[in-house]
Amino acid sequence: IAMLLAALVAAVTVALATGQERWRASVEHRRDQVQAEALAQAGVQWARTVLDDDGKGPPYDYLGEPWALALPPTPVGNGTVEGRIADAQGLLNLDNLAADATVAAVERARLTALFTATGVPTSLLDAIADAVDADDVARDAGAEDAFYARATPPMLTPDAPALRVAEFATVRGMTPQSLAAISPFVAALPPPTTLNVNTAPAEVLMAAFPGLDGDATTALLAGRARKPFTTVAEFRARLPQSAAVVDERTLGVSSSYFLVTVD
Repeated sequence: IAMLLAALVAAVTVALATGQERWRASVEHRRDQVQAEALAQAGVQWARTVLDDDGKGPPYDYLGEPWALALPPTPVGNGTVEGRIADAQGLLNLDNLAADATVAAVERARLTALFTATGVPTSLLDAIADAVDADDVARDAGAEDAFYARATPPMLTPDAPALRVAEFATVRGMTPQSLAAISPFVAALPPPTTLNVNTAPAEVLMAAFPGLDGDATTALLAGRARKPFTTVAEFRARLPQSAAVVDERTLGVSSSYFLVTVD
């Protein structure tokens, strides 16, 4: 009986200790979660402040401004916080395929060049266009409700501009490899938007301007770093003669959309 009582007391003690440890771990986890959320909100507020200050500066946006400088990992409490701001209008806007015919045609030509350069099938453009336009007419290599209804699970075509590039993962023919290949160079913004030539990376510039090769792009980027473009006319004047500008109305030197990442 004494041994049984001792065993019972030991079992109860272990159970209480285990419950106490589980409760303590839960409290610590919740504390860390609250702290992490507070740090993330602080990072977002940092981005708001930086972009608000930027709006009071020159009427053009370029990579030498404070918003383009990343917030380095900063020790705070039990962790660190870091942040980055990227110009979303320095990328090709997939939602522009749902804009008016002129803008859609220009963006499609740019995306065709980008997809070809990155090894992604250009037939995906039909499926992307069907996903973001408002009609229910399927293009040659596109898809509307009739196709997505047979998927697992069944879906409907969004028929509206996307909010995130990740939404295109479900369009007809898109693979994880293709999405990963184009993601660094595309965005999903309310159409229509212009392409900021002050912040566009080399791959986007070469896709946007036929005849712009690697050496010319390198020289253009170097000149842009020394002196950003203040107008589209200035950009065109400094663009190599071998490069073609299809439609100046789709270009710009300022931005209204930025992507903020806080870790």
